[in-house]
Amino acid sequence: MNIQDIMSGDFSAYPEETQIFMREYTEKLRESIKEELIKDIAYKMLKDIDKSKDYFIKVLTDILDNGYKGLSKMSTQALIDTYLERKNEEDFFVLLGKVNEEV
Repeated sequence: MNIQDIMSGDFSAYPEETQIFMREYTEKLRESIKEELIKDIAYKMLKDIDKSKDYFIKVLTDILDNGYKGLSKMSTQALIDTYLERKNEEDFFVLLGKVNEEV
């Protein structure tokens, strides 16, 4: 299984049984990334709410202006890129390990 194929969603080079597994794996990975991004955004907003209402308003404004609601419409590649912008590679490998255990 190639990470590039997972990011692109092109599984046509694989046998049907493998394609089914890869689709399920990719969907689980996408859901896990979205959950982690939402938790990260919420944590960053809530941890400073008492200290700086201006920061809270800035983050909320950014969400409303730029629309994090679009996570479900992002490609897998875009989700991974967004995750890596907010987190780091080590966190991503931990997330991949969790997805591997669940699938």
